[in-house]
Amino acid sequence: MKTVKGALPASLRTARWWWAAACASALAFAAGFFLNAASRPANEAPGFWGAGIALVGLGLVIGYCTFQLWLGKLAGRMSLTWCGIIVGIPLLTRGVRLGIFGALLLVGVALLWSPGTTRYFAPQSKAARARRRAERSAGKARNQR
Repeated sequence: MKTVKGALPASLRTARWWWAAACASALAFAAGFFLNAASRPANEAPGFWGAGIALVGLGLVIGYCTFQLWLGKLAGRMSLTWCGIIVGIPLLTRGVRLGIFGALLLVGVALLWSPGTTRYFAPQSKAARARRRAERSAGKARNQR
């Protein structure tokens, strides 16, 4: 089912750039951890390697979801929302340095749920809801046979 999209709201434009910057910063921090691991003694390096690998994973997930958001897909918005909440809230409790990054992720989530962005994705949301309702009805009809 095709949905007609309206004009791109400023909040969605800002959110796309915000999440692209979050992806770039996660990958930049990962590079910093890898460089730091290379300059540390062997017994200190595994922690830096682990943090770098985790940040590369986070950066790739955010990058993929930002690409989906850039294409105007509802899945990108939902995935970035979950990623921002799951990563952002725990980072808020880890001190000021990590809390700042967590707060930035949560600001990105707020941009994804601003009124303009919600209106932009409303047709896709309604179509997805109708598709799920039809699948449930078909499943119930199949189970009653």
